[in-house]
Amino acid sequence: MTQKLPWRIVAEWITEGEACIRSVEKIYAAGATRFQEYLIGELAGIGKSLVLDGKVQSSLFDEHWYHEALVHPVMLAHTCPKEVLIIGGGEGATAREVLKHKCVERVTMVDIDAELIELAKKYLPEWHQGAFDSEKLELVFADGRKFLSETDRKFDVVILDLVDPMEGGPAALLYTLEFYKLVANVLKSGGVIVTQASSPILTPRVYATIRNTIASVFKITRPYITYVRSYNGIWGFVAASDTVDPARLSSEEVDELIKNRINGSLRFYDGATHQWMFTLPKPIRNMLESYKDIATDSNPVYVPV
Repeated sequence: MTQKLPWRIVAEWITEGEACIRSVEKIYAAGATRFQEYLIGELAGIGKSLVLDGKVQSSLFDEHWYHEALVHPVMLAHTCPKEVLIIGGGEGATAREVLKHKCVERVTMVDIDAELIELAKKYLPEWHQGAFDSEKLELVFADGRKFLSETDRKFDVVILDLVDPMEGGPAALLYTLEFYKLVANVLKSGGVIVTQASSPILTPRVYATIRNTIASVFKITRPYITYVRSYNGIWGFVAASDTVDPARLSSEEVDELIKNRINGSLRFYDGATHQWMFTLPKPIRNMLESYKDIATDSNPVYVPV
């Protein structure tokens, strides 16, 4: 007997000929903000999730695999980050992880979509866990690129927790050479940045181009990975700095830094995990060597679907 698909599904295109289909078991909120379509609901296999423009952004099942991987390597590699800038990060989970660090005095979170932030406050408490109420958090509702071009402030760490570069999307020009130069301009001496960078397996050209573009601005560039089932496999990040190299941290150093500098417990990240994330398998290393593209405002990089 052929099993009928439920009438409510999320069909997320992965490549031009491949999609992941999940049934929607419950809807908490759905609609469109000024900038993007959204769905907050229970999805088969991964539970409560945030979907933007048809793409799963995070799920309760494994958001910690992503957010802890994004935040902690660069935060611990820095000697003592006091001023942190987050661009994006609408769910509040990135801010949640940054605020665990004892050194942090102020977190500035810049997100273009104020409506989405309000939805996250209401429907995603498991993500932000009260981070939006922290006295250390400053929320700025603005275009991230415009903020960078206008601010005179400097930061120890810049975390780019952005949606993928989709043509016509809100982050379309937040992965270009011109953008990363703006990021470099707001870094203090000894500062470090990190960005989510799509999948080195599903969108290898995008991942490599982001790495190459960042490498043309910073002296030290370190691509690394994690696994996120909600994203259908291996996911990539790129950390960069002129002086800080998170890849040089040993497993023992990471565990000691976590013990001394982080309040509370971590669910995913530790010293052994750090070593795994920065040890890229041979096919990914070979792929990175095969692409030479650099993204610019006049020739940006986009995910294919």
